Amino acid sequence: MTPTARTDGATDLAEPSGGAVLGEVASRVDAVLESFLAGRAADLAALDDALVPVADSVTALVRAGGKRLRPAFVWWGYRAATADLDEEVLKPAGAVELLHTFALIHDDIMDRSATRRGLPAVHAALADHHRRAGLTGDPDWFGIGGGILAGDIVFVWADELFEDARLDDAAKTRARRVFGTLRTEVMAGQYLDLRLSGLPTATDEDSLRVSLLKSGRYTVTRPLQMGAALGRPDPELVERLSAFGDAIGVAFQLRDDGLGLMGDPDTTGKGALEDVREGKRTLLVLRARELAGAAGRRRLDAVLGDPAATADDVDAIRELVEGTGALDEVERRVSALRADAEAALVGIDGPARSALLELAAEAIDRSA
Repeated sequence: MTPTARTDGATDLAEPSGGAVLGEVASRVDAVLESFLAGRAADLAALDDALVPVADSVTALVRAGGKRLRPAFVWWGYRAATADLDEEVLKPAGAVELLHTFALIHDDIMDRSATRRGLPAVHAALADHHRRAGLTGDPDWFGIGGGILAGDIVFVWADELFEDARLDDAAKTRARRVFGTLRTEVMAGQYLDLRLSGLPTATDEDSLRVSLLKSGRYTVTRPLQMGAALGRPDPELVERLSAFGDAIGVAFQLRDDGLGLMGDPDTTGKGALEDVREGKRTLLVLRARELAGAAGRRRLDAVLGDPAATADDVDAIRELVEGTGALDEVERRVSALRADAEAALVGIDGPARSALLELAAEAIDRSA
């Protein structure tokens, strides 16, 4: 993506084309994040060298991957609303990625997940540091406390990166309101997800509500709205982007749930055992329970939420999910949501439409 000159002294970005829609935006966001995190790591080290492992574990998590879907949706929400190509928009886009990093750090603690993106989760990395440094006390508890604080630091950094953007004040004010809504919704959705794991009477509607708040609006809808707010939004455009975002966002979470249970851990970077032990009541699991016979329901209820569940128990749940037809049913729902999303883009033309369709495919047609 080659910068082009602007008469106002700012820098523009050339438009990505073809299959580069995600990759080009991601590479630019990665450059912003790399520079920003290097500065923040230096700030922590200046406070005390003992903080270096915190910065290192966070930086390693950001570098380890992620498709950068959320920043891409910020960028293309902006592009749907304006013909401008201002690279400063990459900073709010990067702020959304840092917020995602914060959420992953805390999510791994809540889910008792030891790995993320093929690396030790941040709390696990800090527990390992406790052991290597010869500190006294419980290293695992230290890691949990340290992980919570590391996530909190990244939450603050997300705000700092957002505010670093040299953009019109009115546009930043509009986008900041959406960013606030995004953060409230994702934490509300996370709480409801925790509650859902212990709710014996959980329904499909309960699970879909969590999918919408915890993932759908957080991943697609609010980033799109943030980008539009940084451009020149109009109510009709925002309505179309919102309908597209809610549909693709929920489909994204349903795909994530399927990969979490049925996918290859070497590819997804996270195993299914943690979610089974936590008793995750995804739509996929709830549909399997509804469609299973009495014996299947007893088997599922005995395993789901059992902290001693084994890999064989996970395999049994997988067989149940496939055998009941629940997997096929959820796949049909994903296809229907995709069709709804495509219909919502009618009236949005040019590169933004084709880019959003490509990003929709990235969100849904994936193996990790």
